[in-house]
Amino acid sequence: MMRIVFLLFVFLLIVVFNKNNSSAKSENMYQPTIQSIQTHQCPEWFKDAKFGMFIDWGLYSVAGWAPKQETGKAMYPDWYLLNMYLLSDWREYHTKTWGERFKRDDFIPLFTAEQFDPAGLVQLAAECGMKYVIPFCKHHDGFCLWPSSLTQRDAGEMGPKRDLIAPLVHECRKRDIKFGFYFSIEEWEYPVIENDQLQIRLWECGDFPQQLVPYIRHEIDGKITGKVPVEDFFGDYIIPQAKEFIDMYDPDLLWFDGEWQTPVEETRTPEIVSYFYNQASGKNVAVNDRLGKDLRFKAGDFFTSEYHSLESEQTKVAHKWEECRGISQSFGYNRQDTEANVVSAKELIRMFVKIVSENGNLLLIVNLDGQGALPEIQEKRLREIGAWLRINGEAIYGTKPWILSHQGEFIRFTQSKDDKNVYAICTEWPGKMLKIDSINLAENGNITMLGTNEKIQWEQKDGFLKILIPESLKKNKPCEHAWVFKLTTK
Repeated sequence: MMRIVFLLFVFLLIVVFNKNNSSAKSENMYQPTIQSIQTHQCPEWFKDAKFGMFIDWGLYSVAGWAPKQETGKAMYPDWYLLNMYLLSDWREYHTKTWGERFKRDDFIPLFTAEQFDPAGLVQLAAECGMKYVIPFCKHHDGFCLWPSSLTQRDAGEMGPKRDLIAPLVHECRKRDIKFGFYFSIEEWEYPVIENDQLQIRLWECGDFPQQLVPYIRHEIDGKITGKVPVEDFFGDYIIPQAKEFIDMYDPDLLWFDGEWQTPVEETRTPEIVSYFYNQASGKNVAVNDRLGKDLRFKAGDFFTSEYHSLESEQTKVAHKWEECRGISQSFGYNRQDTEANVVSAKELIRMFVKIVSENGNLLLIVNLDGQGALPEIQEKRLREIGAWLRINGEAIYGTKPWILSHQGEFIRFTQSKDDKNVYAICTEWPGKMLKIDSINLAENGNITMLGTNEKIQWEQKDGFLKILIPESLKKNKPCEHAWVFKLTTK
């Protein structure tokens, strides 16, 4: 009897040891190297989501201005806080509007977030079919929208004097919407201690990617309020701050920015990414490709295109990617936005369909104003997209690319994951007949238009699938802007 008890005890010890050992391996599965984090797979939820909200909001939103550009060219009001010092046209506007003595950090007390409505914003995202939300938690000026222990330059101690991120996280969790952390890994100016001397580390402010210059109070005054000097910018500040955010809010996605001039050996972003992956404890998370110089479109769970900078369709199909762009031409709130430079609902839907057909997601930027209100014109566009998705979402969510992304200019294709259905999305009304090549329907195949119950006649002839569109559909279209034919192929 004692022998049996002893053997059972040994067996239990082995089980516990193996479990703990397995857990330890799992917790440290990813190492802080590019090679290790590259073994991580993009989660299915991100592939299926297709549509997200990018909230570009910060101190710069109070100013809300950038010089007008030709139609179609991006504008960057979220760089106001740097360009007000560096560029003549920005400096001229700033002096005229705010005064010559008005400094960057004079915007902080004006950033009160009085009209910020996280519940309303997330509810709008849900109603418009967005599956994830990513606020600009810290842009290049270093002002954090959460109370960070690594700086005093945050919304907990300055400006609104409250956590602006926690309510967003709560609302996203309540509505089963994924939440992401936008985080700049660079800042325009940061105080560092070098050889026992206080220096200023500059980025994008001179002739070199980064440079140390002497601390001269009258030159830096009003630019870095609340920043705490460190010896190692990345090791003592950026990396622990990102880990702090991960521990506080448990995001589903990391969205790095500001990487384009700094090698990954210096940014050490794999330390953050491996920490994020290892602490996820089975939760499926994702990280973008902005990890260090020359790694965009080469690393990460998904690639990030900005105002259509990723042009290679071969790259898009081979690796999950995401397009980020504004409803207008602007990154950040721009008080000059009007109907003239805000993209129409039809154009947005056409763009969205193109992106999805090429294996991408659309992360659409919304620009809150200085007090946190969403401009009416942007909400209108979001609701128009949402109305279209409520009818046609089957052809978008959870789909994958078909063998062809498009036929001609006005037909785009997606495919269901089980390969049973192909969706032909027409961004112009096809008239009396739609001809599609490269597809053969089975004899018992079926064609319908999403949003209707009407069965559509078709024939396979001369190498084409010919879809005969009844006059009744033209008179009673189920939606505006684009129409989806569901082709049941199996």
